[in-house]
Amino acid sequence: MKLLFLGPSNSYYNQFESHCLKNSYDISCVKDLKKLKEKYSEIALFIIDDDFEEKSSVDFIKTIRSFEDDKKVEHKPIICISDDDTIESRQKAFERGVDDFVDKYEMNSIFLKINSFIRPNTLWQGINAMVVEDEFISAKFISHVIRTKGANVINYNNAVEAFEYLKGPNGHDVDLILTDHMMPNLSGISFVKKIRNELGNNLVPIVFISSVENKSEVLEFYKAGGNDYLSKPLIKEELFVKVDQLLSNRYKSRVLKDQVEQLENVNRVKDKFLAVCTHDLRTPLNTIIGLTNMIIEEESVSQDVGEYLGQIDSSAKNLLTLVNELLDLSEIQSKSNKVELVEVDILSVIKSSLRNFTAINNKKVNMHFYTSVKKAPIYGNQSMLLRVFNNILSNAYKFTPDNGKIYTSVKSEDSFYRIKIEDTGIGMPSDFVSKIFDEFSTIGRTGLKGEKSTGLGMSIVKKIIDDHNGKITVDSIEGKGTIFTIDFKKVKK
Repeated sequence: MKLLFLGPSNSYYNQFESHCLKNSYDISCVKDLKKLKEKYSEIALFIIDDDFEEKSSVDFIKTIRSFEDDKKVEHKPIICISDDDTIESRQKAFERGVDDFVDKYEMNSIFLKINSFIRPNTLWQGINAMVVEDEFISAKFISHVIRTKGANVINYNNAVEAFEYLKGPNGHDVDLILTDHMMPNLSGISFVKKIRNELGNNLVPIVFISSVENKSEVLEFYKAGGNDYLSKPLIKEELFVKVDQLLSNRYKSRVLKDQVEQLENVNRVKDKFLAVCTHDLRTPLNTIIGLTNMIIEEESVSQDVGEYLGQIDSSAKNLLTLVNELLDLSEIQSKSNKVELVEVDILSVIKSSLRNFTAINNKKVNMHFYTSVKKAPIYGNQSMLLRVFNNILSNAYKFTPDNGKIYTSVKSEDSFYRIKIEDTGIGMPSDFVSKIFDEFSTIGRTGLKGEKSTGLGMSIVKKIIDDHNGKITVDSIEGKGTIFTIDFKKVKK
């Protein structure tokens, strides 16, 4: 079947054309309708890109409808697509004479709509519906309505057997359940409760069918986890509308789930690629640094060559720092939600980090430590927490001038410990502060002694603290200094 698309022939149209081919539709793209009379008989449905030009879309609809009225032929369906999916946009489109309006980036929804117009008998093709009804006539009627739309129907006259099927290997393939209320051995409400509670299946939509008009019974069904209600005697149009809405939502949920799984797979591949690449870079970089230092120490090396070798050594070390931080980031991301948290005294972790900097304090920076507690137990991973404080203190030291000060304090609050690391360094501009925890933010700066920064360190810090259910904030005034504040929940005794 042939579709006609009014809009620009751009990347979106190419994507749309690809989906048409998958759905066995032939499509042409036009910017005007000069040859409408010649093409009309071939076209099954019209698609309008409402974001193209408002005047063009208005003229397009008007031309089609005027032509159909003149020829006294049945109107062909027109679907309007737009990224401005608002009530106002929809109302305007319907007033112009379109038959439906869909978000242009909901590709699956667009083709569900197209199929509903020109392939109504395959609207629910691929859908597996379960009908649980002990009344033969009702079961036959429901099954017939659903089958006429292309769905596959599984019939049971009691809920016990139906539940056994759902427990089996094919149970998760069921896309919709329609169940009667009054049945032998297991009622409809009990059936729904078992699906939601015992099977833990909260995704499959369930429609309750009953001649009971008691509102309390209907309410009980909804409380049990049902999605909609149909009263007997059944009306075909009502059955169709309610089922169609539930299946449409089910289809969208399935598409979103697939997309999430694909993104998670891509992310895992990215992490593995990053880890392998950075790991394999370490060895040649260490070789370059080692050999460069050996050559620099040779007495026969001229001053010019020595300077060049020094630049090579400096560049290699900077690259090695970046590689190490990428490895840290990759490792932390891969360990997310898998880190074993045990009781750790955060005071001992901070003191250990401070001792490291006392040993390399060539700038005679005054390192002060204050605490109002003797012990501060939290749930954490000691090595990862040490990485946090090493990173923050390293930054503080890097950007604090000679004879400056770095204050570290630990204070007990009601339900958490508050740690502050404050320096008298050069501070940060506001645009740095707003991006400091972003991955690959590219805001790394050179330290006061020429130390290079990759801009990755603080994103690693943020990730570790998040994994510890903690909180980190930063306040900084350019020219005056920076304060990092970290909160960790106390161990409940």
